[in-house]
Amino acid sequence: MNNMLRLSYVSPEPERQGHASYTHVHEIINGLRLQGWQVELFCPRYGEGALPGALARLMGIGRAMLRAITAPRPRVYYMRWHFAAFPVALYAKLLGLPTVIEVNGPVDDLFIAWPVTRRFRKLFTGLMTAQLRWSGAVVTVTDGLAAMCRTMTDADKTIVTIPNGANTDQFSPAVVDKSNEITDSLPGRFMVFFGTMAPWQGIRTVLAALDDSSWPDGVHAVFAGDGMERPAVEAVAARLDHAHYLGRVPYDVLPTITARAIGSFVCTENLEGRGATGLAPLKLFESLASGIPVITTDMPFQAEIVRSGACGYVVPAGDAPKLARTVAELAADGVAAQKMGKNARAVAVRDHSWAARSRDTHDLLAQILD
Repeated sequence: MNNMLRLSYVSPEPERQGHASYTHVHEIINGLRLQGWQVELFCPRYGEGALPGALARLMGIGRAMLRAITAPRPRVYYMRWHFAAFPVALYAKLLGLPTVIEVNGPVDDLFIAWPVTRRFRKLFTGLMTAQLRWSGAVVTVTDGLAAMCRTMTDADKTIVTIPNGANTDQFSPAVVDKSNEITDSLPGRFMVFFGTMAPWQGIRTVLAALDDSSWPDGVHAVFAGDGMERPAVEAVAARLDHAHYLGRVPYDVLPTITARAIGSFVCTENLEGRGATGLAPLKLFESLASGIPVITTDMPFQAEIVRSGACGYVVPAGDAPKLARTVAELAADGVAAQKMGKNARAVAVRDHSWAARSRDTHDLLAQILD
């Protein structure tokens, strides 16, 4: 294999199915390999149970970063933006190896997820800013994040927007006929939430909507994924007959669930200003590819996609009663829902496939190597 196409993909986030980062990392890697890249992934790996404590996770991240540094030298490092990736970025700078930094959220994501880190805000911000400044290029998933990165690095830095995408072959209305143990246990009519259960994903609002008097009879809510809000989901699922928690679902099984849903929740919220840079959650594109309407919050980028594609509803963030009424409206109008689902599939195939995202990434890497 030509060493010019040797790439180390560095992700301090764990490799766990059911998390959005797992999908993004592996879809980009698979796409690059199809275009001739030799890619080695360096990331922490834990067991299939609950995530370990903070100390054990930091040790896992440290081991992954050490493996990235001691492995045979690649031609380029491609790294997900994270304070813990700093040692690899420093190593690459000292050796004169190019890096590409992929930015999936603002710096404040760290402080929202781990409030204790706010005491060391300057330190963590410095570690992350240095990675941007040393990089050969920066990839962001929204234009708002690109603008944010522009304020943190040099004026002439190469910064491109390559949003999340969907595997439009795997996430497809056609898989609705595939059955498995999970699909056999699903309720007849249900809304779905899937992915990382982080505070900014609007989980609490969705759960509150399930308790609202406007929630339609006969419509259930199915949750698949894991994260900080998992205990709240489990508590509601134990209390309400129309709420169901499936746990983490394998990536190849998830499309058989989404294709059966009447709609998908993409209810991200502007927690501590996180939505100001725009939101492009992975679940949005995978829901569209599944050919189902989405109910999304009025946040930059994601709301624009839904409105322009006429593929769902846009609701105010944090408004549980409005969310419940919107679910009722969706459930009551099957003709409109079917039309929105067809529009959703068309938008995903035309504009948001992982194949297109991988080609854009390959072009950027080729530019850096040149």
